[in-house]
Order: sequence, then C-alpha cells, then structure tokens
Amino acid sequence: MITLRAMTQNDIEHGYAITQQLKWPHRREDWQQALALGEGVVAEENGEFVGSAFGWRWGEQAATIGLVVVNPQFQGRGTGKQLMLALLEKFPDYNIRLHATEMGKGLYQKLGFEVTGHIQQHQTRELAAVPTVTIPAGLTLHNAQAADADLLIERDHQAHGMWRPALIHSLITDFQTVLLQDAKQRVHGFASLRRFGHGWAIGPVIALNVDIAQTLISALMQGLRGEFVRIDTDGALPLASWLETLGLAQVDAPTTMIRGTPWSPQQGEMQAFGLMTQAMA
Repeated sequence: MITLRAMTQNDIEHGYAITQQLKWPHRREDWQQALALGEGVVAEENGEFVGSAFGWRWGEQAATIGLVVVNPQFQGRGTGKQLMLALLEKFPDYNIRLHATEMGKGLYQKLGFEVTGHIQQHQTRELAAVPTVTIPAGLTLHNAQAADADLLIERDHQAHGMWRPALIHSLITDFQTVLLQDAKQRVHGFASLRRFGHGWAIGPVIALNVDIAQTLISALMQGLRGEFVRIDTDGALPLASWLETLGLAQVDAPTTMIRGTPWSPQQGEMQAFGLMTQAMA
C-alpha cells in the first residue's frame, strides 16, 4: 500500500538515485535547491521510497509542479497520480504550470491540465563558438547586486506572473547574474548562469526582446568554450534558431501545460526567453 508524506532532506539521496536510473541530469545539489525553494511529497511502500514530486509556490496565485519521479520498478501502479493529487491539494485556486513528457501528458490532462505550448531544450556537450557581446545602444551591462533584487523580482513577475523573491535573491547571491540597464536605471533584462546537471545552465533569461536576450546569454557564455551548456527556451519565442547557430542543438521539447488561467505578458513588458529549469519554469 502506498503512503504519502512530506519530503525532508533525508529523502534527497533516494530521489537522486531514481533520477540517475531514469538518466535525468540532476545532481544532488539540484535536488537540494529544489527542496530549499519549494516543497516535496514522498510516496512510500512498506517504508521504501518509491517516488516523489515537487511543488513551488510563487506568490498567492501561481505555482509550478515538477520533478515527478517514480522508481521504474513501481511504475504503472498509480503512484504518479497519487503524488500529483497530493500536490494539487496544496495549491487550491492556483494557476499551476508544468512541463510534461509524452509519458506524463495523459495523466496531467485527466487532472485538468491543458496544453498551452512547448519548450525547447537546447544544449551542447562542448561549446565551440563563444558569441561576441554586442550591447544595444543606450544600455550598459552589469553584474547584479543585492540592491537590484526588487527590480529583478518585479521584472520576473512581468514575464510569467510568478513572484519569486527567494529564487531571485539566490540567483544574485549564489550565482552569476547579469542585467542590462538604461541611463535611467531601468532594467531591460537579466539572466543567470549556474551549475546544473552535466555542466552549466543559463536561465532564467528575462528580457524585453530577443536582442537583449541574446546579449545577456552572450555575456554569460564568455569563458565557457569547451564546456557543457544548456538553455531551455519557450518554443513560441524567437531564440531557438540563434541557439542552433552556436551549436546548441535541440534535444527535447516537453509540453507546457496549465491548470487554470495562462499568464499573458503585457505588450512591451518582459518575456521569459529562458527558463530557470523545466520544473521551476
């Protein structure tokens, strides 16, 4: 019989072991960050860890669900559905977003999620071409500081309707985050570089337009020649073709699904050209 409980730090090693079985790239550190920013549910059978799932609460209206994993030996028993139902109870009346594999899409549709698009996972094992950084006229490039956090939180919210202060503070404090500002100190975009999976991930990338997104990404790629680099981008936005020119091939295209009302950025406001992760969006 499957029982459910809240995830603790002691469960990270078990969850990490399952993602290794499934050939997912997540490191222990990626699991630790996921739990630090969100909450997890664990499924057990006779005291044995058989699966888990995460939810992240981004304000009072938006949430994301991800890292839904079940030990391959226990798949086909409805464990994934039980984990999802337990998470959905935590987010009543929320607009909930997730990115589904083909295997999971049918379950999520039965739980009220609707397809709204897809994302494209682009990566290269060895970055061959480091792009030139071309800064748009009137803008300057800076490393983000703690004093920039409130502005970045607000710009991040414009892009996808999520309030993520804990995440933004972490991106500024623990990772490299760059931003573009004009002479009036208005932020036109920001992006972060961090260790993830097999190497480096760039994201989130929040920008007013694709030129700004490319500038931010180019700045973060300096020094990464020969390194594994990954970027997850919204398939509806015009970044993918440029990533291909840099040798970042598309390797996956998970389906974006929403339970509730999809967020629509206002014209002239920020867009999310790059995701934090497929799970946290």
